[in-house]
Amino acid sequence: MIIFLTIFQYLIQAVVDLMDKFLITARKLEPVKYTFYTVVTGLVLLAAWPWSYYSLPAHLIFLCMLSGAMFSLAIYVFFKALSQGEVSRVVPFVFGLVPVFDILISVLTGRNILRVNEVAAMFLLIPGALLISHQQSSGWGKHVSLKVLSAFLFSVYYALWQYSSQVGPVLNNLMWNRLGAALVLLALLILPSFKKKVFATEAIKNKTGTSIMFLFKQLLGGLNFVFFSFLLVLGKIAIVNGLQGFRYIFLLLFSLFLSKKRRHLIEEDSGRHIFTQKSFGVILIFLGTIFLFI
Repeated sequence: MIIFLTIFQYLIQAVVDLMDKFLITARKLEPVKYTFYTVVTGLVLLAAWPWSYYSLPAHLIFLCMLSGAMFSLAIYVFFKALSQGEVSRVVPFVFGLVPVFDILISVLTGRNILRVNEVAAMFLLIPGALLISHQQSSGWGKHVSLKVLSAFLFSVYYALWQYSSQVGPVLNNLMWNRLGAALVLLALLILPSFKKKVFATEAIKNKTGTSIMFLFKQLLGGLNFVFFSFLLVLGKIAIVNGLQGFRYIFLLLFSLFLSKKRRHLIEEDSGRHIFTQKSFGVILIFLGTIFLFI
């Protein structure tokens, strides 16, 4: 039952990924602005703090807030990459490489020894991510650097979050995390260039309903995050994370459909050669993820 619920969760996450891409590209929301409102509206979670508050040592509070700040940076780079590339390429590339950086960080910090299955996973994850991302264009190298940086930042965020949330209720630590994520962006409003990008309005056609769509995306993404956390408690983390490949499969199928029916919405390239290339990339990442959690 947990497996089917997890697959359903990744189906919803794929929809959220597509909505992010649509809002950033079709509705011309600048990544800085999109990151700001995505993170700041997440402060609504603080409404649950009176029921989950737990006193933490100062250094753990600092680490929780630092992990939140790292999250803001990670999703900004991710949204920047998403604005310049196809969602069915960017998401598998970024989150296919995250486990690779997870392993490297674990080795560097001495927390874990690299196992045979983890080495095998890297030999599948890296080629799979590169295969999905590869494009015959002059800007491909730039896209790769953004996606690699995004994967690295997400991995650092996960490491900080895991270490800082060892004491007290997870929900309480999450509040400090969300607070740190929002405060770093609110502090940046003192910079005129940052403030201008956040509050600038774009004159584009068919902009009606953007705010409603964004709020719906936030609600859907927030509920899905809670659902995902629920699954991690009920099921085995290795199995839940190992099913991440279904997220890429759903993205590939949705992107293929939209590229035929509504190509202008998410700006996806179509064609048998491109579909075959992405499919092989997804298969490699999926197999690599399985090896990683054996």
